[in-house]
Amino acid sequence: MKTKLVVLVLLFVINGTMAQRLSRFQNSQTVDSFFSLKSARKHPLVLAHRGGPGPSDTENSIVTFTKTAQKLPDVIIEMDVRMTADSNFVLLHDATLDRESDGKGAVAERTLTELANVKLKTLSGALTEQSIPTFTDILLWNRNRYMLALDVKPGTDPLRVMNEVAKHRAVHSVFVICYSMAEAQRVRAQYPTLWLAVGVNNMADLNRFETSQLVSGQRLIALTPQKLQPVLFYERLHKLGVLASVGTYGTEQLDEKPMTEAAGGYREIVRQGGDIITTDRPIDVSVLF
Repeated sequence: MKTKLVVLVLLFVINGTMAQRLSRFQNSQTVDSFFSLKSARKHPLVLAHRGGPGPSDTENSIVTFTKTAQKLPDVIIEMDVRMTADSNFVLLHDATLDRESDGKGAVAERTLTELANVKLKTLSGALTEQSIPTFTDILLWNRNRYMLALDVKPGTDPLRVMNEVAKHRAVHSVFVICYSMAEAQRVRAQYPTLWLAVGVNNMADLNRFETSQLVSGQRLIALTPQKLQPVLFYERLHKLGVLASVGTYGTEQLDEKPMTEAAGGYREIVRQGGDIITTDRPIDVSVLF
């Protein structure tokens, strides 16, 4: 009888843990806890740029998202959202299909039906059988398990994207990257508890940022320059309760260097005051901390 009781208790605990993972981000409190400045300063959050694909992986794809998330459950998965000619949403980094797929031309000039026949290429250029995912595909795949960073590309209305998120009851498992303070304020007005990311590129930007109405609501991530700023820059953000994200991807950046050379650079970002490292190699970076 005792053995059966122990087994039942274990099953209850396991099922409860699985249920929590299957719907981790259920309300604003769970999101706020995830982005806690105190927690981020102990161990930086890692944001997987385009999902964190390697040379043999596709970017902005469920296959790559799954691969990254299985190895790094606390990862933030960044994705690029674009609108099609018939007002649907798909994931693709570039405005045109040419580099990332076997298609040609602008995403905005194709319907969802037309894009369904397009196949993705890996970073090294090899053609796969993977289709371009719709944004709905991603929300159904995620089921509030992982934090998603939505880079809503210019020409795509972030509020329309968020309306899709809301339909899937996924508001608490995303944050939106905004291209201007005005855009961020527009989104915040409709979604007051939503986390937002905005660019703060220099001290002049920071001065304007400190007096913005947007800061009063907090729940903000500052997208700071890839070149490290003085410690004071990050300290001012932290006094506002704002997290600092630092990108390490791109030509001649840390992500392009061997890890033996780059490791010290990633650690220096955190020492200076960076809270989120946005990188093309999230798994390798995560083991440094």
